[in-house]
Amino acid sequence: MSIKDRLRIRIKEEGICMTIKYLICVCLNCIRECIYEILIDLCISRKLLRGNCKTIYKHLGANDVYHTKYSVMPIIFRFVPVARNDVLVDVGCGKGRVINYWISRRLKNQIVGLELDERVAKCTKDQLSRYKNITIIAGDAIANLPQEGTIFYFYNPFTEDKVKQFEETMSAKFNKKPITIIYYNPKSVHVFENGNWRIRYINFEKDLGLKKWGRINKYHDLAIIKNIVTHIER
Repeated sequence: MSIKDRLRIRIKEEGICMTIKYLICVCLNCIRECIYEILIDLCISRKLLRGNCKTIYKHLGANDVYHTKYSVMPIIFRFVPVARNDVLVDVGCGKGRVINYWISRRLKNQIVGLELDERVAKCTKDQLSRYKNITIIAGDAIANLPQEGTIFYFYNPFTEDKVKQFEETMSAKFNKKPITIIYYNPKSVHVFENGNWRIRYINFEKDLGLKKWGRINKYHDLAIIKNIVTHIER
């Protein structure tokens, strides 16, 4: 449905005054969010990271590069507190926005970004090179999963078949150590429903009452996935 059609329906259902009020709220929200994103991008990456990237690796199971909104990150990480000894891994880190958020929180943890596209990985590595606790690795994320990782962020970077490979690798690699996977926009979360994981599903509108401009859910769903460990490695 086009924007024009949506406006026509809204005017018919709610009247022109309420529609104008709604549009003002939309504009103010967009301006506020845009300023917030610009500030973090420039302060940390020293460049704007806006704009999604079409992948040239669809044949390898990769989805296009999308950004996680900075505004949702404090809400996500409210559910997953970061301890001092945690190693943070951004699976499909793209241009590095989630890593930027971690930096903005003054986290000193070891941080690893995994990105299939070598061009994108190089740009992200260069812009974050002054942070000694950050490593950006170009190549297949599943082949490069760091053994020391404890929290893995995952914004739907793969097709379902690739998510299955990811789940199988994670199950085998971390069967003796507790880990957490933060799966934002979890389109293939059913892959983890095999008895090896505990999954908490979160809908921002239904569970938290968060709506966009007072009426529409602003964010994707979220899944917090923890492995079931029978024997913890000492």
